[in-house]
Amino acid sequence: MKTISKLLILAILVSFSSCDNSKNQIEYKFASSPKVLACEISNGELYNEAIHSFENDILAFYDKNAKSNKFKAYSGFINNLNNGRIQFDLIPSKHSVELAHALKQESKLWSTKNKTTTLNYSHPIVDCIANNIKTQYIKETFNALLATNSMRKNLILPPLQGASRSIQTDGSLIAFLAFEYYYPNIWNLDPETIKTLEAPKQPKIDFNKTPTTTRPRVTDKKDSHAGHNHD
Repeated sequence: MKTISKLLILAILVSFSSCDNSKNQIEYKFASSPKVLACEISNGELYNEAIHSFENDILAFYDKNAKSNKFKAYSGFINNLNNGRIQFDLIPSKHSVELAHALKQESKLWSTKNKTTTLNYSHPIVDCIANNIKTQYIKETFNALLATNSMRKNLILPPLQGASRSIQTDGSLIAFLAFEYYYPNIWNLDPETIKTLEAPKQPKIDFNKTPTTTRPRVTDKKDSHAGHNHD
């Protein structure tokens, strides 16, 4: 009987260990990418990877002309959310689905009611997002919904739709889109069945570099009439 109990405990420990290690088995493709969230949060590296992978996915799907048009990507994603035409089986990369599986294990990150999963609005990541939204009227609406316990996906989405141009430079709103609307909808997909679309390559910008000014080239144009006698 003791032997059976020991084996059972060992099996449980191995199970928990394998779940925890699944996050470590994912190759982080965006490890050198800028930090998106403005706060230090437990598992921040996983969250940052997930946010960058989300953006990479929607750029690949909505900007098929490979012009790195983030406005087009975010407006397309939000519009499709609004009209119910979002194709969660076609947008994600294999990498994002693997990240979704790891995120699903973060039980405190999520809240599920009536078979609908959202962010847990009491989680530190939501507090971080709420305090660092750059677009003021969205920030006010977001925090008012949280304060009155009225946050709903369908209530915050219309204001987000009107702020598609601002979202592309607002890391907090990008994070909210990724975790509220994206990952819970793809974590039941099989990563092995995903066909990865290539996102357009983002140009590397050195924000500390002063742009060089190229002076227009002056050519010595000769008067075609020079040397002719017009008398």
